[in-house]
Amino acid sequence: MFEVTNDTNRRTVTVRLSGFVRPNEMKEFASRYRAETDSYGGGRHLVLADMRGLRALEPESATIFGEVVAYGREKGCVMCAHVSDSTIARLQTARVASEATPGDDLTVDCVSLEEAKKQLDKARTRIFLHDGHHVSSHAAR
Repeated sequence: MFEVTNDTNRRTVTVRLSGFVRPNEMKEFASRYRAETDSYGGGRHLVLADMRGLRALEPESATIFGEVVAYGREKGCVMCAHVSDSTIARLQTARVASEATPGDDLTVDCVSLEEAKKQLDKARTRIFLHDGHHVSSHAAR
């Protein structure tokens, strides 16, 4: 199961992956994620990756996931707040992300959705408000 939403006022793409994400579904996810990432035209943005309930990815799905992580970072993602309740899935996604962008890991592992939102709020202040962008950090949650 996957969901991709985009809060352009807060410059944040939210992704939700859970269960077993087979290659065909991962391809659909990647397409949606790329479309939302492209809405920023290469501009800086944040990602909230809610991976609670995600099972380990099979190799083809992991490859697609790695490609989409690299795409997002090439197209302006400056931070990803990552939430997972599975050590195996967290380790796998961390490995895939670091392989996709070696030496440039923008992922912040968070223990809860609330912590992830706090980390993103801090990043919005640090990254966007200090450079003249107006970004609402208290928009609809």
